[in-house]
Amino acid sequence: MHPRRKLPGAADPPAWLDELHLEPGPPWLAMGTRSLDDGLFVVDRDYERDVALKSVLLDERPAEVFAALDTAEVRAASEEILALTRAVTNRSSLHPLDAAGRSVQEDLCVLVLRDGVPHLDAASLCFPSYWRLADKIGRPLTEVHDPVPHYPEELAAKVNGFLSRLAPRRMVWRRNWSIHDVPTYFLPEATPTRDVDAPDGLYLRSERQVLRRLETTDAVLFTIRTQQVPLAAVAARADVAGRMAASIAGWSPELADYKGGHGALAAQDWLASIGEHFDARRT
Repeated sequence: MHPRRKLPGAADPPAWLDELHLEPGPPWLAMGTRSLDDGLFVVDRDYERDVALKSVLLDERPAEVFAALDTAEVRAASEEILALTRAVTNRSSLHPLDAAGRSVQEDLCVLVLRDGVPHLDAASLCFPSYWRLADKIGRPLTEVHDPVPHYPEELAAKVNGFLSRLAPRRMVWRRNWSIHDVPTYFLPEATPTRDVDAPDGLYLRSERQVLRRLETTDAVLFTIRTQQVPLAAVAARADVAGRMAASIAGWSPELADYKGGHGALAAQDWLASIGEHFDARRT
């Protein structure tokens, strides 16, 4: 049984804490993919809130959260994705990927291989973490990851090779995590640095990412399910807190800045103190 010491007023710890990759680097980045038999889309208690927020963003800020190249492959891939979501819409004017994105909590990206290199050719992206869709559409995946420290040397070749070999209908998933100092889900750019007193004002943000090769085209569906809880929720999982602190301590300065900046560093000492309680109980 995991030791639990919930802070007053703190949210319950989410089950996905056990899915986080918490190994200290280097290497700092890992694909960490795992096979997935089912569960391309996940529905939870936040479904109504998430799809409502996505609909508002897609209606009011469409140029910022939706883009699709006008190609036959993108259209065919989008139609297949719409069928996978089983979405029903009476808005025939919507692009099929737009309609699909409004029916699920996940953001949806279409990766198309050109000369063996995956490109981001379409996306319904309402919950970005520090990147703008308009800047990335149509670009190779390596360029999409330009802001990610260590991606070119540690992951680019592995990801491109993996996507070129991914069999139709096969699914894999992975998870990432970061520390933010705002609860906002639509976050195309970093917020100004501000002083925080951990854990107050800090949030653990995680993306459940799934890759699936489509059948009607050679495109790959990349789903991003963004989930977020107040950092204080981690207090109930001291075992996880200690590993998170060790992971942050091992980040390079560039990675620490990318994955939370001042907020991540402020969280480190607090997480370590929670983890020490777990270590003390084990001895």
